[in-house]
Amino acid sequence: MFFERIRVITGSGNSKFPACTSLFLDGGDVAAVLDTGAGPDALVKAKAERRVDIVVNTHYHFDHICGNYLFPDAVFYLNQLEVKCFADLSQVGNWLGIREIYGNKGVEAWLEKVATPGYSQCSYTPAHRHEWWMSSRVPAIAYDYDQDWQIGNVRVRMIHAPGHTRGFCCPFFPDEGLVYTGDIDLTDFGPWYFGSDGNIKDFIASAHRIAQLDVAWFLTGHQVGMCSRTHFLLKLDEYLAKIYKRQERLLDLLNSGISPEEIPAHGLLYPPKFQSDPWIAMWERIGVRKHLEWLREEQPRNVDGGLLVRPMLNGSMESV
Repeated sequence: MFFERIRVITGSGNSKFPACTSLFLDGGDVAAVLDTGAGPDALVKAKAERRVDIVVNTHYHFDHICGNYLFPDAVFYLNQLEVKCFADLSQVGNWLGIREIYGNKGVEAWLEKVATPGYSQCSYTPAHRHEWWMSSRVPAIAYDYDQDWQIGNVRVRMIHAPGHTRGFCCPFFPDEGLVYTGDIDLTDFGPWYFGSDGNIKDFIASAHRIAQLDVAWFLTGHQVGMCSRTHFLLKLDEYLAKIYKRQERLLDLLNSGISPEEIPAHGLLYPPKFQSDPWIAMWERIGVRKHLEWLREEQPRNVDGGLLVRPMLNGSMESV
């Protein structure tokens, strides 16, 4: 799909995590890159074509900021809820879940590792990648949510869409009929809200809000890519249903006699073999906590405190 002022830069491995799709905005007198996770080769090529004046990050996650360091002369923008984390990277440790699972010493150890070039890497996540450090050395400026912003002659509205992170947003280009949905990404893995700052109900609500925008095209940040409106709406239902399937499996595990503390070992979210990576293990534990809290909050109970009903995929209920 061709847009006059916007170029889609597909990330390495078809934008599979820890890469993402980036956008190059040609605003005439001003050029910008939106999210810098496409990989050095693609971004250096775009940079060679013309100077990049602005870098815009939708949120603070590695796969969306890891190429910031490639643009040392640019002005950096990040959403207003997360903007201070570049000046204080320990905030990332708070939000990702490091402090929740590994404590203050875990955050301190992480900061030391990412500040060290060539530190040994984790199996499945970019936990110790030095790009965390390099790409957050320049303070960012906060942009406003839900207001028109002119980047040269490109008009964009940064739609606040919390759930994936507290500050996550989806850039909406009303003149092009396009929204970049980022990590509302329709992947087979399903919705990701496993950081300490993620929220299941907010994710669902934000996904529905984005789906209601008056656009013809939806661009995901990973793998799926450009979708027509019809295709996006169809895939979104399947994607969000994965949340309820996780909740159903949680109930099955609990009803089989498995204690809440034992559930992470059964791989509710990530198969156990991946949990050798400390961040995968961290996100499994946090994700299980969130689903248990959602269960306690949403489900009526009988007089003995046992679960009375369980959620169905369409949001209705059935007796247990």
